[in-house]
Amino acid sequence: MKNLGAILLIFFSPFALQAGAPTLKEARERLLRGNYAEARELFANLAKDAKNKVAASIGLSRAHESEGQYDQALAVIDVALKEAPQNADLLARRAEILHVRGRWEEADKDASAALAKDPDHFLAHWVLGQVLRDKGELDKGDEQFRWLVRAWNDKEFNDPELFVLVGLAAAERARRHSISEQFPFILNDVYNVAAKKDKSYWPAEYQAGRLLMEKYNKAGAHRAFERALAINAQAAEVYAAKGQAALSRLEIKDAAVQAEQALKINPRLIDALRLQADIHLFGGDIDKAMKELDKAQAVNPREEATLARVAACLRLQNKDADFAAVVKKVQSFNPKPAIFYYELAERLDERKRFDEAEKYFQLSIKHNPKIPWAHNGLGILYMRLGQENEARKILEPAFKADKYNVRVFNTLQVLDHLEKYSTLKTEHFHLRYDPKNDKILSRFIAKYLEDIYKELAEKFQYRPKGPILIEVFNKHEMFSGRVVALPDLHTIGACTGKMVAMVSPRDKSKVIAKPFNWNRVLRHELVHIFNLEQTKFVVPHWFTEGLAVQNEGTPMPPRWHTLLAERVASGELMNLDNILLGFARPNSAEEWHLAYLQSLLYVEYLIKTHGQPAVGKMLDAYASGLDTANGIQKVCKVSKAEFEKGYRAFLQERVKESGIKLPGKGLSFKALKAAHEKDQNDPDIAAQLAERYLHVGDKKNARNLADAVLVGKKNHPIAAYVKARLLLDGGQPDEALSLLQGAVDAKTAEPKVLKLLGKLQLDGKKFADAAGTFELGRKLEPHDPIWLIGLARIYKQSEDQDKLIEVLKALVPTDADDLPTRRELAKMLLKAGKAAEAERYAWQALEIDVLDRVAQETLENALMSQNKEKELKELQQLLEK
Repeated sequence: MKNLGAILLIFFSPFALQAGAPTLKEARERLLRGNYAEARELFANLAKDAKNKVAASIGLSRAHESEGQYDQALAVIDVALKEAPQNADLLARRAEILHVRGRWEEADKDASAALAKDPDHFLAHWVLGQVLRDKGELDKGDEQFRWLVRAWNDKEFNDPELFVLVGLAAAERARRHSISEQFPFILNDVYNVAAKKDKSYWPAEYQAGRLLMEKYNKAGAHRAFERALAINAQAAEVYAAKGQAALSRLEIKDAAVQAEQALKINPRLIDALRLQADIHLFGGDIDKAMKELDKAQAVNPREEATLARVAACLRLQNKDADFAAVVKKVQSFNPKPAIFYYELAERLDERKRFDEAEKYFQLSIKHNPKIPWAHNGLGILYMRLGQENEARKILEPAFKADKYNVRVFNTLQVLDHLEKYSTLKTEHFHLRYDPKNDKILSRFIAKYLEDIYKELAEKFQYRPKGPILIEVFNKHEMFSGRVVALPDLHTIGACTGKMVAMVSPRDKSKVIAKPFNWNRVLRHELVHIFNLEQTKFVVPHWFTEGLAVQNEGTPMPPRWHTLLAERVASGELMNLDNILLGFARPNSAEEWHLAYLQSLLYVEYLIKTHGQPAVGKMLDAYASGLDTANGIQKVCKVSKAEFEKGYRAFLQERVKESGIKLPGKGLSFKALKAAHEKDQNDPDIAAQLAERYLHVGDKKNARNLADAVLVGKKNHPIAAYVKARLLLDGGQPDEALSLLQGAVDAKTAEPKVLKLLGKLQLDGKKFADAAGTFELGRKLEPHDPIWLIGLARIYKQSEDQDKLIEVLKALVPTDADDLPTRRELAKMLLKAGKAAEAERYAWQALEIDVLDRVAQETLENALMSQNKEKELKELQQLLEK
């Protein structure tokens, strides 16, 4: 991402070459618009004419390069050089290709030869500057970039390609010399002007987008990339850049799509291959990442960003000798490989190898203290570690040097925001909070934290080093900035490795629609704190997520029961080899939920078959360096394949126990019509078709079909449902009620019939009948809370307090964030003289909103009823009463 010039497309200029030659101009236009095959054909024909030979050869070379044909791109120039061996344009172009391929010595020779013939050759200066920079000769490289920037002031030119070269050189110098004021100039006076001078010159927009992306200006980069693609929809470099931007925002699916699009156009584009490797690495598939990196090395075996990823993969595989060999290789051609160490640190940071990441960030800074990226990365790493004072010391000078970096700006804003916060210290925690917004909440959280710590320490037989930093943010945007230094994190709690950040349940932003169960969030994130430290940060994501969900203290969400039944039936389940992709690259929200669900069930299966101690033993196995397969073999004494087989059987048993019956796969509207025409006496087909007609608003056909079915089978449930809906539309509720009552069979009842029947019974105040209907539905679909919600309405309206209490007790676990139900249940229990139970549900209500007055008063009264004076006093202290 940082080497903006590495894949620059510098096209020959129509102004500099043959201003009046329409054929050259047309070929150039085809090239800029992405019609690469047509451009090659035109350039090849033009190159036959001696007067066009140089310009056409350069154009043909670029057309080959655009689709990854690097050998052909070089061969075209070599042929042209045989006829014009002293031509500066050809020599500079050859040097450019050789630099892309990592052949620096030859590139240096050709660029120098071009400058010997033409000391003012912009491209030759740019290529030579890159070669010197990449070899670690930073001062010499800087002189070449300085020449280009000075040429801006000293020379008159209108060529947009030269504008972009000046912009790239100016950006290099701005980074090296901390001249952040140059960046607006580069964007507005260089790239923007270049784009206006030539409406087809998409590289100006592309480079503007790259610079904006470097500063994490998401919106600006996106606009620039889209403008580039509007010109050339075949610009592989732009798709790769968009993918890198998506990956930085953890939008993994979009990043993969962009990488694939780039590689369709140029299958050897290094940036796209590295992006693919990063995606695989993020998903934990190191072998696939290495395959992509091998392809990238085949193009350029010296590029530090690629070699850093190779080194990271080897380090993650504990291949120390191979890792050392890569480091030695890099140092052999660049004794100051700052980019290599920076990229290596970034990859290790992503994998939570924090100690090593810190080491390599510092090495990067040592080798090139003037570039900002390693400073920024190290500062944000310290934020993840909860070392906020150290982070500020790094980030404040870094921001002065690079004032347009959005992530650094956001992080400093978060640190300034935290200055207003108070800190509550307990034995194992430092809790930071907004005293104006969350003073009471902080007291409750502090009380809960120590209880959770004790529970988890006993469960995992491990005690993390303290103090553990917990931060509760009054605004979601500040929480997001704290976690990812950007404003678009769509969650409410996160563990960054050694600290936990959480949004206040009283935040009024659009992200927080209503108060949530803060106790559940804390329990989840603290499990990660324990697991990560206990395993030296190598615990697989699925295992710690499964443990975190298990320790939330709440039942599975109702939807998960159905999801499991659906996936077991279809066989579309994840396994231990690909479950991480459900977190890293889910194809849908459902797949993301499935990853959490299956992780939970892997943990439950492990405990069921090998006992609770197996959890701690697996964590110890990971800490010792074992992978999942070897960990299972050591702890469970079975192979991973045997473990997976038992797990599948466990899932099937869970589905069987749930009692969920999935509906069969229905026919399409067209297929139903065809099936009905083939056999008009099939009542099931006719009833299904009637329902489809009802859904599309064709009441006439729906009525005719339903009536026909009911003539032959008067209690057919689907036909009765359709006819009842039509009767209701016609203002005949009594007739609809009668029809539905006849269609109910306790053994084969249709849920949609029961729902409509129960509603009609409730509307008619036939409470006993409605209760029977909803109880039947609850029996048929025990994990769907809709039946409990209906029963609660029934018993509330019928004023049956005892039954209402029992229903609400069953309803509460289906939604961990349901404050009103818990509050109401606590009040009813207290009124019924069940103070101990009232106390429990009042506490649960306060775990969602500690400032809810009704819940507070109910809890106080419940404690007084039980003569719990000590607990009452503690509560009042928490509430500051």
